[in-house]
Amino acid sequence: MSLITCPGCGLTHTDRGLPVVPNRAAAGECVAEAGAVQAAFYAPDLLAYRQYVVDAYACLHADPSTRIGVQTTALCLMTMDLYLECGQPVSEGSTMHQEMMRNHPDIFTPLATPDLDGVLTHRHLLAAPHSQHAALAAEWARSVWDAWSDHHTQVRAWNHLLVPRRVTGRSE
Repeated sequence: MSLITCPGCGLTHTDRGLPVVPNRAAAGECVAEAGAVQAAFYAPDLLAYRQYVVDAYACLHADPSTRIGVQTTALCLMTMDLYLECGQPVSEGSTMHQEMMRNHPDIFTPLATPDLDGVLTHRHLLAAPHSQHAALAAEWARSVWDAWSDHHTQVRAWNHLLVPRRVTGRSE
């Protein structure tokens, strides 16, 4: 049994020979393991909190080497800013992504991936009871958002440009 380390989040996994995921710095084994967590958020009582896990996972596996990777990271950081700092409902994450991309902007630039040591991962939720998943997902998203703090100014500028009506009630 050999082990591999996910290039994004740094978690160690048993090597099952799964392919690396395009446009993400993620081992296939990490994506498979995280899939169980993400699947739990399709339960009716957790669906409104699903964006927490989508954004947190994506930003832990940012790929600045591809256009789609850069765009995914930008959009997920932008929604994190809106629901964590501006009071927008996390349940509107998909709608916010659509609003951001409405005019097909080509403004996103690669952001240097921060040091992710000590940042929560999907394993934070794996062993937790279902009743704690919403709160733990919010905690995970906050941990990831805080890790990207060097880029908050840029993320906020993108939000002001693309979804200015959503930028309200910022707690700064």
